[in-house]
Amino acid sequence: MEEKDIDTLRRRRDIDGLIRALSDPAGIVRLTAAEALGSAGDERALEPLERLKFSDPDIGVRRAASLAHARVAARLAEKKAVEGWLLDR
Repeated sequence: MEEKDIDTLRRRRDIDGLIRALSDPAGIVRLTAAEALGSAGDERALEPLERLKFSDPDIGVRRAASLAHARVAARLAEKKAVEGWLLDR
């Protein structure tokens, strides 16, 4: 897989495809997929990003996965806070 393929998956919001790309042999593909998942904010990415941020041999990929994981977690927390606020009204 190539970086341009990640852009296609990102535009299509193909979360499953981006998650699969996290196991690509090329570090740049894993890094780009992690960044794309962070931008998408889909909760399905939490567990795979959690694994990647601790297990990838490339420090840049681990850093990207950690940042992406934090972005997804923050987005979900914000969504839950808004939903809670709406229910309390």
